[in-house]
Amino acid sequence: MSFILTIAFINGCATVISKMINYRCTKILGTYNGSLVNYVVASLLSLLLLLVSEKGSIDFYSFGAAPWWMYLGGAFGIIAFIISMITLNRLKVMESTILLLAGQLSAGILFDTFVFGNLNPVKICGIALVAAGIIWDNRVSSVR
Repeated sequence: MSFILTIAFINGCATVISKMINYRCTKILGTYNGSLVNYVVASLLSLLLLLVSEKGSIDFYSFGAAPWWMYLGGAFGIIAFIISMITLNRLKVMESTILLLAGQLSAGILFDTFVFGNLNPVKICGIALVAAGIIWDNRVSSVR
């Protein structure tokens, strides 16, 4: 279990590092060109990883067999990326990261509620605490 927790932590670090590198890219190339560079590189890397994986081949049948809604992951990914790059112009990295986390937690709770019928009040309180922390940090930071 500690290995999985370590990997999850590394993923969080990689997300912030990726966000900062991509932000610099969009400052040089523009938001949409920077987004394109990000997704072209990611697509090429995904293809390479697929080709060197144990199967090493592309199953084109599975693309057609997948339900239409599974393709929304890429659409939401690019929307999230562009929003992230736009908001980094106006927010500190810490604020942006915490708001991203709060949004992910909220979406997770909504997904659990509507897909699995599982509403957990403790999770809602956790998001409220994160939101309160963001508000508190903004007030403390603006006083300085």
